[in-house]
Amino acid sequence: MTSESMLTALAIILSVVSVALSGWFSIRTARLSHNLADERDRRLEERSALKAAERVYEPLTQAAAELQSRLYNIVETGWVELMRRYASHGDYAVTSTAFLFAHYLGWVEVRRQAVLDSSGEGSRDLDVQRLLDGVLKSLRRSEKSEAFLFFTSEQRAIGELMSEWITISDSGQRIPQVMGYAAFSERYTADPAFRQWFASVELGMTVDSIDEKHRLIEIHRALVALIVHLDPKSKYTVGHEVKEMTLD
Repeated sequence: MTSESMLTALAIILSVVSVALSGWFSIRTARLSHNLADERDRRLEERSALKAAERVYEPLTQAAAELQSRLYNIVETGWVELMRRYASHGDYAVTSTAFLFAHYLGWVEVRRQAVLDSSGEGSRDLDVQRLLDGVLKSLRRSEKSEAFLFFTSEQRAIGELMSEWITISDSGQRIPQVMGYAAFSERYTADPAFRQWFASVELGMTVDSIDEKHRLIEIHRALVALIVHLDPKSKYTVGHEVKEMTLD
């Protein structure tokens, strides 16, 4: 092979190698860009989901504060006194207490759906989940009776019944809504199947015992821990005295 032929062959080889390398780098660059885009979108979705959760922290905190306030009154004044206080309002004592449990669980479900697509990263949201789990466990745990007892699946089901998402047609934005007292009271009175979800509340309002008071205090403490974490400056809970109870 002549020198000229060798140079030609070398040039061809270098050209092929150059094309191959160029193609390899192009594929690698495209793949890297795609991976970076996916990672960026994932992080944006996570931040969006966590921000969505934070938007429900205010109503969730308020619902928790209203429920802990009722539990405080029940323990401090007793079931009998509470029923007597609202005797002229029919079933208000029982209905409103059932509503306060349901309203809280509704906002818990809204919060769960808001972070459904999130990886759950973010120390604050993990702390919130831990505290929510504390309330969940206190609601499902009872060794003495079924008064004020809500199993895990029941808590989720009540939350689903109480909440819905409304989509704004112009923007596509989804807005959470939780059933208010008027709608709840009407359905609670007219729909036996719906009312059955709160049989443990009706039972609890007829049982006045030290064991049940201890249990309500346990639920109350879990709610207070959640409230203090979500609202350390009492911005959302003005008008509610939030403090732990003890049973003498």
